[in-house]
Amino acid sequence: MRYQFEPYTNRKIEYLKNVSVNDCKIKIYTITNRGGFESKKILENSINKLPFWISDIQNSSLQTYNCAFLIVHEAREGVLILLCWWTRENMLETKIYFADFDNPSEINLSIYNPKQLVCIWELQIYAHERKAWIEHVLSHPNSPKFEIYMNDYLIQ
Repeated sequence: MRYQFEPYTNRKIEYLKNVSVNDCKIKIYTITNRGGFESKKILENSINKLPFWISDIQNSSLQTYNCAFLIVHEAREGVLILLCWWTRENMLETKIYFADFDNPSEINLSIYNPKQLVCIWELQIYAHERKAWIEHVLSHPNSPKFEIYMNDYLIQ
């Protein structure tokens, strides 16, 4: 069987800032396959939707810690928006949304819904967040360092 893959190239990953929404702190990252991140309107709309998305997290039947990260990824087919939050001590839950380049004001569930696919570039952020969660939270079971975790972000 022959496979045909596109050669791997790095994509620019940038940590932007932390925001606080309804007592939940969220790290915000962008990824782009372009020279620089261009989908500013989609990023702004994603941040504006956080109060709605966070309320769903906080109403979960699973324990959460009000620590999350948001990835806004300019990909080939449009912009993928991943909201990820820690739950049940050592699990990461992810909800994925999508915005079309031609319609930046509309954000819907992922075009791959109900699958929750994560790509190779997004996994770089996941790997960093995993390491930070272990270092600052799980390694301190009696006094987790949530604030330090929130200030440990990927620098590329």
